Parts: sequence; structure tokens; C-alpha cells
Amino acid sequence: MKNRILRTLILATLGLIIGAIIAFLSIRMDDRNLVRVVEDKSADEGTLNIAGIGGAWSLIDQDGKPRTHADFPGKYHMIYFGFTYCPTICPTELQKMAQAYVSLPQEIQDKIQMLFITVDPERDTVKLMKNYVGLFHPNLIGLTGSVAQIEDVKKTFKVYAAKVPQGDDYTVDHSSFIYLMKPDGTLAKIFKGKDTADMITASLRNLTQ
Repeated sequence: MKNRILRTLILATLGLIIGAIIAFLSIRMDDRNLVRVVEDKSADEGTLNIAGIGGAWSLIDQDGKPRTHADFPGKYHMIYFGFTYCPTICPTELQKMAQAYVSLPQEIQDKIQMLFITVDPERDTVKLMKNYVGLFHPNLIGLTGSVAQIEDVKKTFKVYAAKVPQGDDYTVDHSSFIYLMKPDGTLAKIFKGKDTADMITASLRNLTQ
């Protein structure tokens, strides 16, 4: 009797573990499929737009000036979402973005506007954003706003971000991509963490010419 109960418990536990593994792998596969859709070089604009990334937004820059998606006509937007309290990933990605940008000839730089949009508007004030973006490049514009404004732009670009308690404070867990948007507001390319500055520079040369 005891052996039968023990076997039943073991089988039930194994079933739960296997089910959890299958669910995890399914979610990971869905994520990979989404990345493949938006990064497929052979995809046309219609295919890229299936991801539904990009659109209108209205925020505040590091000088306290209202900014919208329409403020840089004719330019590509290179956008990174993060927060100033981020210890490693955000500064690394912003430095990589700036490095790729300065490696371009002036005529291509003139076609691109770099943007850093916070996912932590409660702490990332206008003053803090100004001090932060100044560490990377004069062309980099930092954007913040109300919680509602940031939530809207996160939805527009399908950005994941969530507070994670950390003692008496918190950090923010968030997705980490560099978006390249075309002048017409549609998605041109998404750069991932594994993409180097040289790889981004090469893509920017091809995509903006």
C-alpha cells in the first residue's frame, strides 16, 4: 500500500515537472518566433509590421520640452528603453548604440536620431535624464513623462518592464532591444544584446542608404 502511494506521488510530481518544462519551452519558442519575424532580412515591410511595433508617442525630453514621434521628420529613430538606475545592461547598450553611431560617416549620422526612453518615470526626472544621457553622446535625447505616458509608449513598442522589490527600494526588470524605426514610423530592425557595435554599424549603413 505504502509503495503504491509512493509511486503515485512520484508519478504525479514527474508529471508536473514535465508539464512545466513543456510550457517553458513553448513560451521560449514563441519568443524566438517573434524575434525571427521582426529580424528576418528577407521579410518585406508588410511582414515586419505584423509585429505591430511602433506608432505615435508623446513624452518630455531632458530639457523639459514636450516631444513627439513627429519631431524628427525624415530621420530614422534608434531607440532604447531602460532606466538610469540600471547597473549594467542599460549603460552597456547605450554605449554600444553611441559607439555604432559615431562609427558612421556624417551623412548617415545626420539621418539618425538616438533616443533613450525610461521605463522608470517615477525616479527618472527631467534633471536626472539630462545628467544621464550626457554621459553617452550629445545627440542622444532622453525621454521621460508621466506613468500613463510611459505605459502608452511601452505598449506601442511592446516593451516589457516590471518593478522588482529590492530591500527598501526596487529595480526594474525589462526587455532589452535597440529599435531602429524608419522615417515613416515603421520598424526597420531590432538589435539584440548579442549584436556588437560593429554589427549595428554595418546594418545602419545598409538600412539607411
